[in-house]
Amino acid sequence: MTEPMRVLVAMSGGVDSSLAAALLHAEGHDVIGVTLHLWDAAGENKVGRCCAPEDREDARRTCDLLGVPHYVLDERQAFRTHVVDPFVQTNLAGRTPIPCVACNQQVKLERLWQVAQSFGAQRVATGHYARLHHGPDGRVELLRGRDLTKDQSYFLFGVGQEVLSSLLFPLGELHKSEARELARKHGL
Repeated sequence: MTEPMRVLVAMSGGVDSSLAAALLHAEGHDVIGVTLHLWDAAGENKVGRCCAPEDREDARRTCDLLGVPHYVLDERQAFRTHVVDPFVQTNLAGRTPIPCVACNQQVKLERLWQVAQSFGAQRVATGHYARLHHGPDGRVELLRGRDLTKDQSYFLFGVGQEVLSSLLFPLGELHKSEARELARKHGL
């Protein structure tokens, strides 16, 4: 185990971010859960539940279970400005945008690192299936997750060195089946 530290965990409400928080908490880290309110999806006809109020509630319940604080930050305007509007314009121009890349690069991770610093946290953790390698020259390399069927490193390729060096990916060495089993063991 590494020395205990304060870690801000990006909590989407899903099992992966919940497990990331639970694993770090079990290791003795001082965990703070933060959910970014990016979009109002209530009542929309869509596939999945991304950004629904239930997701924020699921994240809060996980934090309650772990006995750690949970905060929700309103980032709807930043999400619209940096992700939704460019997505629409790119799509209308006949190109294929990847909104998750823009979101991680320009909305989520940079903002979470700023918030982490205001809380005195040394790191930001997410439930991404990705890994990091800290080179002898101080540069951080982004690597694919161990489970190649769940690898999410491509969503993170545009994240700069300062933010990248602050990140933790507790699920990066796991396969999704292992993560599901660990989540069950933690009561998630």
